[in-house]
Amino acid sequence: MQSRTIAVDGITTHYFEAGETHKGVRPTILLLHSAEFGGCAETSWENNLPEFARHYHVLAPDHLGFGRTDKLMDFNAQFDKRIWHIKRFVEAMNVNAAHVMGSSMSGGLCLTVAARKNPDWPIVSVVCCSGGGEAPDNQDRKTLNTYDGSKEHMRRVLDVMFVDKTWVNDEAYVERRWKLSRIPGAWEATAAARFKAPFPREGAAPAERNSIHYEAIKVPVLVFAGKHDGLRNPGYTDGFVPKIPDARLHMFEHAGHMGNIECADEFNTTTLAFLKSIDG
Repeated sequence: MQSRTIAVDGITTHYFEAGETHKGVRPTILLLHSAEFGGCAETSWENNLPEFARHYHVLAPDHLGFGRTDKLMDFNAQFDKRIWHIKRFVEAMNVNAAHVMGSSMSGGLCLTVAARKNPDWPIVSVVCCSGGGEAPDNQDRKTLNTYDGSKEHMRRVLDVMFVDKTWVNDEAYVERRWKLSRIPGAWEATAAARFKAPFPREGAAPAERNSIHYEAIKVPVLVFAGKHDGLRNPGYTDGFVPKIPDARLHMFEHAGHMGNIECADEFNTTTLAFLKSIDG
């Protein structure tokens, strides 16, 4: 798993790369991470990327403002800017076909792009883990969004995201997550993404990520959900998975919001079987 950087339209973009390219034979796997404080490609995909790289060429970039990518924020169009950044990254890496996998925020991002009339990325399939549908403004989400930069609060964030408390009780893991959240500019960029004006915008249409046209998605989709995900309402996948023409759902019986981490072997095996059904 090689840690690298590339200039994407002048933006220093950090990414991990592994596996051999099979251009014309297999698409690349593009892994897009979750957006909690301290979220990045490293922590989202370290338990999945090595296994996928045994079969595919894999890229896992840090989003704008996250990890070791430049800490930029576009208050005019942050959602589209994130999509544009990944589009330009994919082009810079000469990827013309990709199985796109997103965790949490990036899961919804992948579905949004796939539902567009002309998708911004060269999507062959989508794997969405704990994304899509509605995100309730409950106490668990408040714990996530009010992170104060302390190690104890990071522990509470992990407690919200994981069912298995091994992660919460692992001092080295908490410390690593905490340090990643305190990279210069990381807290500010993640907090800024949660700012909302205290007044309605004139003529503002519903946010695209909250009104995805799931029926328009033309590629195969695999959705993962955690049975004990406190950041989602029970049964939330019933509201959008049946609308996708070619979709299947996999429920983690023993996971919360981070099923690809808590149940990594289950996630890897199920995902590779899904990709095999597409690539042969």
